[in-house]
Amino acid sequence: MTEWAMLHKRELSWAFIALAIIVAGFWYYERSQAIKGQRAEAAYFQARQSAAAGNLPLAVSDLQKVVSRYDGTTAGSQAALTLAQMLYDQKKFKEGLDVLKAAEAKAPEDFKASVHVLEAAGHEELKDFVAAAEQYKLAAQVTRFPADKAEYQAAAARDYMAAGKTAEAKAIWTDLAKDEAAPTAAEARVRLGELDAKPVKI
Repeated sequence: MTEWAMLHKRELSWAFIALAIIVAGFWYYERSQAIKGQRAEAAYFQARQSAAAGNLPLAVSDLQKVVSRYDGTTAGSQAALTLAQMLYDQKKFKEGLDVLKAAEAKAPEDFKASVHVLEAAGHEELKDFVAAAEQYKLAAQVTRFPADKAEYQAAAARDYMAAGKTAEAKAIWTDLAKDEAAPTAAEARVRLGELDAKPVKI
């Protein structure tokens, strides 16, 4: 091995240099991400302070900056959710949906379900129940919690019913009714009874 190392000294040197560069690059990336996260948290906290003080225009402006500068971070996603809710409170549902749609792709996994649920709420306010149902279904797909999954699926079924999409609603209720342990099983059976009921002819 010693003889081989002497013969390949140059190649080994380059290999060690390359490895050092990779390790240093990884460390720098992790460090920069940590700093970015800290700055995002501080900026988000500042925006929340503006909101708590009742300065909504400043809070909205600060939140927009956090969303645009720190997308993909925990604080960036929290800012997007907070900003969207503030816009909803002002009846600016389309603007709130635009914020959430932009944040959707880069949101950390633990925030994706919340983003989809808030998008669904915006679509419901706009009476677009099919779009709302689709967002609830996406939330059900990404959540890690079985109880939440069932609740989101039930919400999707309700919105399909509101939209007159009986077949889509019935398919979801049928699946939920099969799981006796699901918190929505009882409602699912009631809803299926309603959908299967035929009007009495007089």
